[in-house]
Amino acid sequence: MTLKKVVLFTVLLLGLTPALAHELARDGNVGALMHTDPDDAPLVGKPTAVFFELNQRGGKAIPLAQCRCTLQVYAGSAAPGRKPQSTGVLKQTKNELTSSVTFPVAGAYTMVLQGAPRPGFTFPAFRLSWTVRAGGSGGMDMDMNH
Repeated sequence: MTLKKVVLFTVLLLGLTPALAHELARDGNVGALMHTDPDDAPLVGKPTAVFFELNQRGGKAIPLAQCRCTLQVYAGSAAPGRKPQSTGVLKQTKNELTSSVTFPVAGAYTMVLQGAPRPGFTFPAFRLSWTVRAGGSGGMDMDMNH
């Protein structure tokens, strides 16, 4: 067994899988790639830039002008009936939707991007979610529940 295989096996055995820099979530025919800045490690108490590349299946972009989109941020999980901690203001920048989110304390947060087509446009309504960890070592995990 090569040294490379031993290191990979040890990493997997210990559960030390590296965090992905960009996270994809999908709901039916709509998906988005989410990225936070700085370096996918959200800061506590400071604005964190959030970017979404929102597309229909096949790669057709969904710009903000075509979508009634909202971004809600929940401390912990986004359980039904639970009020969001904050609502992000979305803006269009090139091919991305952007927002700024401030996480008040270290811990896990759920960001939910949902939307429906504006009149005259057609794509399915969607609800996408990501779990983000602010503070500490930073990083994020994808939440497949939507």
